[in-house]
Amino acid sequence: MPTVVATAADLFALPPLPAGLDYREDFLARDEEARLLAAFATLPFREATFQQYTARRRVVRFGRDYAAGAGQWLDGEPLPEWLAAVRTRVARAGDLDESAFVHALVTEYRPGTPIGWHRDKPEYGRVFGISLGSACRMRFRPFDRRDDRTAVIALELAPRSLYMMDDDIRWRWQHSIPPVKALRYSITFRTAA
Repeated sequence: MPTVVATAADLFALPPLPAGLDYREDFLARDEEARLLAAFATLPFREATFQQYTARRRVVRFGRDYAAGAGQWLDGEPLPEWLAAVRTRVARAGDLDESAFVHALVTEYRPGTPIGWHRDKPEYGRVFGISLGSACRMRFRPFDRRDDRTAVIALELAPRSLYMMDDDIRWRWQHSIPPVKALRYSITFRTAA
């Protein structure tokens, strides 16, 4: 599988994307993005921690979060109204009831901030992400070929775009984001597995 970069303009010219990956450019309008970015300015972002590792990206969590170290679901902050409206639209795009989402995450990526290769926690099911502020490249590779650089596929996530991960892309692939060049935010919604 060759390394490819997908943008909306050339999606039809590429080899098929992995099963379960859906990408929609311009999911949000520019004025919606501006309102969300203004709302983010009021959030209490904190560095994300994973076991003993502190990531460079900063996050705010809403809803339930699975704490692997404790082996249990923990209740977090309720979804603010402005984020609940976005959740409703994402649920419609994914053809599911908005109550299926158990978790929401707003992430801030300052210039130079990456996210390493990973799969989301197995306690979560479908994963939906909205990219805001600036574009980034999201890379995917099959979990069973993680040492094979030729197996990597990259998708350019435009601001205001939505990606949805289910099936193969969710369970048999890993994803990462190389260091971003400009300030970027994302909203991630997850269902329970």
